[in-house]
Parts: sequence; C-alpha cells; structure tokens
Amino acid sequence: MPDANDKATIISMAVIASAAATLLHEGLGHGVTAWLRGDVVTELTSNHLSSLNPDHWVQAGGTIVNLLAGFGSLAVMRLAGRRCNLRYFFWLLAALNLLPAAGYFMLSGIFGFGDWYEVIKDLPHQLPLRIAMTLIGAAAYVGVVRLLAVTIRPFAPDKNTYNTVGRIPYYAAGIFSCIAGAFDLLGIKLLLISTMPAAFGGSSGLLWADNLMPKLAGEPALIVRKQPAWWIVAIVLGSAYAWFLGHGIEFSH
Repeated sequence: MPDANDKATIISMAVIASAAATLLHEGLGHGVTAWLRGDVVTELTSNHLSSLNPDHWVQAGGTIVNLLAGFGSLAVMRLAGRRCNLRYFFWLLAALNLLPAAGYFMLSGIFGFGDWYEVIKDLPHQLPLRIAMTLIGAAAYVGVVRLLAVTIRPFAPDKNTYNTVGRIPYYAAGIFSCIAGAFDLLGIKLLLISTMPAAFGGSSGLLWADNLMPKLAGEPALIVRKQPAWWIVAIVLGSAYAWFLGHGIEFSH
C-alpha cells in the first residue's frame, strides 16, 4: 500500500517544531530565567543565549522548559483525538523537546561541557556525579524514545511508514537548524562543534524509535494529510527565524 502521508506537510511541521523547541530552550528557558534571576541578557541566537552572570538556574532553565513543553505536548496530542495533523504536530513538538533535553544529561556527563556540566561543575565529587548523570541521561533517553514510539504507533502501522513520519522530520529539522546556524556571526566553527551535533545528535532517537514500537492493537491507522497552511507558516516563520535568530539579536545593557 502506498504511503498516504503528505511529506511536504510533515517537513513543514518539522521546521515549525524545530524553531519552537529552540526558542523555548534559549528564549524562555535560559532568557526568561536569566531575567527573573536578575541577570542581564546580551544576545539571543539560534545556537545560544548569552548573559552577563548566568547562575545554575539559568543554565538548567533551557532543559527544564523543554521537558515541560515536551510532556505538555504529549498531553495536548491526546486531546487532539482524530484531528490527525494537529495530533501529529504535537507528537513532533514533543519529540524535538524531549529528546535533546534527555540527551543533554548524557552530553554533559560524558564530555564535560554543556548546560548541565555548568550546573554541577562547582559541586564536589565530580566523577561520580558525571557518571550518575550519564547513566540517568541514558535511561531517560531510552525511556523517552519508547514513549515516542508508543504514541506515534497509529501513524506508523509498518516500518516503511515510520520512515516518513519519523525519519523525514528528523532530517528536515536537523537541516533547518544547520541552515539557521550557518548565519551565526561566530562562523563555521560553532556550526561544526555545536549546531550540527546538537541538531542531529540530540534527536537521533527518531532514527531507531521504530525498533521500540509496540504491536498495533486494532487502533485505526492515522495519516498526515496535505494542508498547505503548514507550508505557508513554515516558509514565513522559518525564513524569519533563520535570518534574525541565525544572525543573532543583541540586547542593550
């Protein structure tokens, strides 16, 4: 049976969800937390937020907001019922929030940099802390992938269909993030060491989530239908995001 999911609509949703997840992480998570903590924000880009005196709460804020947004998106997805396109979009938004958030613990624990390394770096017993953070992050990441595999099942009655609903948005979101990151004034080095690993590594669970999908228990299959409104929003929002957030927005201080 040919795949009835509309790929252009899925790609458009991936662009929107990717931009939203990054804005939630950098703008709301780091930026608003910095403002609430009395810190001074100096710059916001698609790669990072800079402030004068970030503390542990500011560093942790991005991941915390992504986790809240991700689980909230799954709740909204359930409320969407048979409104397939809306239901699928919130699944995708959940994936692009939860996977990088869970992955951040592993990244910081293994490599010794990133938001959660900054959170723990002044604490004693660094080696046990980093080992614990890595193990917790790995368990959380697998748990999130399993949760996403269960909730996407109605859209993926077979593994071939999962290529469309799971892997295409992974590549679309990653490429979009790299396009925006390429405009960053810090140059190609930041793109290679930060943007690309975050874009393709953080959400890489989408590449193997189909291995954890349960059997389809009699639930009717759902499809993402062609809906040009998503295309228009993706073009307008994606272009503005890539240009303004790619170059970065500086704040007077």
